[in-house]
Amino acid sequence: MARVRVVTDSTADMDEGAAERLGIEVVPLNVHWNGKTYRDQVDITIDEFYRLLREEKGTPRTSQPSAGQFEQLYRRVLDEGADGIVSIHISGKLSGTLNAARMAGAQVAPDRIVAVDSRILAYPHGVLAMRTAELAVGGASLRECVEYAERLVPRLRLYAAADTLEFLRRGGRLTRAQAFAGTLLSIKPIIQLVEGEIIPAERVRTKATAIKRMAELLLGLGPLEEAAVLYADDPRPAEQLNEIISSARPGLTIKRGRTGPVIGAHNGPGLYGAYALLAE
Repeated sequence: MARVRVVTDSTADMDEGAAERLGIEVVPLNVHWNGKTYRDQVDITIDEFYRLLREEKGTPRTSQPSAGQFEQLYRRVLDEGADGIVSIHISGKLSGTLNAARMAGAQVAPDRIVAVDSRILAYPHGVLAMRTAELAVGGASLRECVEYAERLVPRLRLYAAADTLEFLRRGGRLTRAQAFAGTLLSIKPIIQLVEGEIIPAERVRTKATAIKRMAELLLGLGPLEEAAVLYADDPRPAEQLNEIISSARPGLTIKRGRTGPVIGAHNGPGLYGAYALLAE
């Protein structure tokens, strides 16, 4: 077992099996829907969630874990013999999860628990957790792991687009009039994460153009260490992104990731995107 353990939350869409392989502890966020509460990817799988999202009525809501959940987990991990904990979470500007983790760390062992703001979400958030855990498994100290994670954060980039504007409207990010006008004009907004906030990158008219332009934006970032194409329940846009990016950058490692229920609750089915890690 590593001297330093990594804790993250369920919005970190990691590679399958990575949490078990690297000893990463995952605290689930919650999805509330039609009178039921599901722990993200514990009580409901990604595939089950998106099937229900297309078939069921109602709008799912999400909530963060409590500070008490983090306290309980931190105490258990330290009791198991860990020297320290790096707790890596979804952007603090998008969720109160990071604040709950910091409150718990201050209660349990402030000198042995450090919470890191990923300033991002979804797969790149997972990359940050996985890479930090790999360093920890290699024997790095708490300070080394924290410094590594904090150096990695500014190199993460994420672009995404959704098939429908309806879920952005339901979540309050678009008015009914904006969503109607956007749908009428077939507008496909491409969004990006900048300093932990979701901001528009560009607006295009068709899905095909959105996919092409997203790839161009990613490739325009400069030298890349790795990339990934992402999707919710329809892999076809991700496959098209992969084809464009791999053709332009032969030899670049391009992974594939899914976006889970919490992200899907706010953006709907048909979400797709691309991540890049800038080269040092």
